[in-house]
This record gives sequence, structure tokens and C-alpha cells, in this order.
Amino acid sequence: MTEPDWDDDSDYRRAVRRAWGTVALASCCSLLVVGLVVLAVIGAGAFLFVVEALSG
Repeated sequence: MTEPDWDDDSDYRRAVRRAWGTVALASCCSLLVVGLVVLAVIGAGAFLFVVEALSG
């Protein structure tokens, strides 16, 4: 495996920017998934609460 041969700082800065963009996108997607799971758990709890209230 060879090390990248950076011609100048612009190639390096572009690669770092791209890496940070990927990290930001992955973080947003992870937060979205966690939020959806939390909403699903809260929704399921509310649904069960309503079902129990109406059945008894």
C-alpha cells in the first residue's frame, strides 16, 4: 500500500473536507434513526396506554 502523494495543500484540504462531510452525513443519519426509534417506542407506549384505558 502506498501513501497518497499530495501535490499541494488543495488536494489534502479537499480530502479532509470530504471526510468531514461524510462524518456529518453519517452523524445526521444516525441521529435520525435514533429519533425514529424513540418516537416508535413512545408511540407504542401511548398506543398501549390508550388500548388499556379503553378496554377496562
